[in-house]
Amino acid sequence: MIMKNLSSIPAILLSLFLLAGCSKDFLDVQPENVISEENLDIEQLVVNAYGALDYRYNTGEFRDHWPFDHAPSNWAFSDIRSGDAYKGGGGVGDNPGGGMHALEIHQVFPSSENVYNLWRALYFAIFRVNNAIRSLNAATGFDKKELRIAELRVLRAHFYFELMKNFGTFAYVSDQTPVDQMAQVPNSFDQAFLWGKIEEDLLASIPILPETQPELGRVNKLVAYAYLAKAKLFQKQWSEVIAHADRVLAGPYSLAQDIERLYSIPGYGNSENVFAIQYSINDGSEYGNLNFGNLLNSPDSPADDVNHPYLNGDDFHKPSQNLVNAFKVDADGLPLLDTYNNADLAPRDVTTPVDPRLDHAVGRPGIKWKSWNRMAQQDNWSRDVPTYGYYVLKKNQIDPNSDQRASGGFPWAKGALDFPLIKISDVMLWKAEAAIELGNTATGMSIINQIRERAKNSPYVRDFIDDTRLAANYQINLYPATVSQDYARKALRMERRLELHNEGHHFYDLVRWGIASQWINNYMAAESAKRTYYAGASFTPNRDEYLPVPQIEIDASGGVYVQRPNY
Repeated sequence: MIMKNLSSIPAILLSLFLLAGCSKDFLDVQPENVISEENLDIEQLVVNAYGALDYRYNTGEFRDHWPFDHAPSNWAFSDIRSGDAYKGGGGVGDNPGGGMHALEIHQVFPSSENVYNLWRALYFAIFRVNNAIRSLNAATGFDKKELRIAELRVLRAHFYFELMKNFGTFAYVSDQTPVDQMAQVPNSFDQAFLWGKIEEDLLASIPILPETQPELGRVNKLVAYAYLAKAKLFQKQWSEVIAHADRVLAGPYSLAQDIERLYSIPGYGNSENVFAIQYSINDGSEYGNLNFGNLLNSPDSPADDVNHPYLNGDDFHKPSQNLVNAFKVDADGLPLLDTYNNADLAPRDVTTPVDPRLDHAVGRPGIKWKSWNRMAQQDNWSRDVPTYGYYVLKKNQIDPNSDQRASGGFPWAKGALDFPLIKISDVMLWKAEAAIELGNTATGMSIINQIRERAKNSPYVRDFIDDTRLAANYQINLYPATVSQDYARKALRMERRLELHNEGHHFYDLVRWGIASQWINNYMAAESAKRTYYAGASFTPNRDEYLPVPQIEIDASGGVYVQRPNY
């Protein structure tokens, strides 16, 4: 069901704001459990804004409680659009939200339900933030007032950052926007103005926020610096990237020493996660506050085999052959920067030298699945092998033996495993990239080598039958300290992919590097021999770098909104 009176985002903000005060006649779909003046608790409003990070909303509509077609991990909007992953599932016609396959082949239309749901989720979040800031500004006698406003402004910067990455431009509204003027705010601001607004929130928050917070998951000063560094990264302001990243790197964060546990064990990544979406179990809700955006992405179990680690799963978000090939290494244990995709690594090939991170992050047939001892990965864990192949997403899936799993069945591989939005490894690579672009390749390569050193020293996956043997031929070594800028740039871009793949980064990296059209068209042309649905697909430059503005929003705005070029 399409909500008619909630179609325009300014209308969403206006209607929900009025709903919180008096009128309830504006909506086709009513939010449940609305906080009103009678039951107002300011801390609950702040927590409500944090809760928006998982894109779940209590409107009563199915899509608002199960955001698997527009997840905050951006697997549908980055990973399957960038070559990190295939859509997966039960074939090209299996389309959560109606248009996920269209995202994969870059044939997205303004009528896309997936795109509309993302836009809608982000503006619901911004409403929550702005509403909480208004209430805080009006509050008296609340001793954490300035601190909570600072936290909220960083959250608002995060949500607008997501709009910027995905849509390129948008309607900017804040707690200072008069309610009666929201419907007149256009979506045609230039990027310099919008970056300025994002940075304004971050800069205003930094003097107020502490470097650490007593409660896990709350925004702190270093989170604000991290987003500021990332904003400067997207604008290629390299010296400022380094200055802000250094503030974060001087903080308490560190690289976790066991990659398997980092991807599998709740709480283990706390030292590495600068900012993460917090998930929980046994919190009084039906299933727990779980990562429902990634609900579909665990391996299949056709017969609901009790020997399977998760009993069932939908097998979406499948790692691509191109990604798997990127983990191959040369005789020196270094990536094949220019030739990795010349030949495919076969699903059961355990003799070709590969980076050990491969089998922590990608499930391959015959390889042990985390700590599960009942069976190694089977061929039938993949639902549609002819279409999508045998590789299964293993990264950021909870260990099946964890006592923090939600259940032994549905919701499959879900539990209290947080999802990282910014990791310290990401911040390190921002600084490395900035240093390389400024010509300081020695600093850049030194940082890259720190990340590779962690991977080299982390425990490797062991053979399922014989624990005294490794599961495959793992090789990884460090880059030479002195290399050309061109080589350093290639190494940086490869390391970002090997370290951060399938965490919602690669597509946005390709766009900001200015190579999205060439890279993705080459990727789809090469993949079309294996994945026939790519035949004839193409990425259109100056269009497909960003998603279209949902047509339902343009129609409802009465001419205030305009469509992006070439849609």
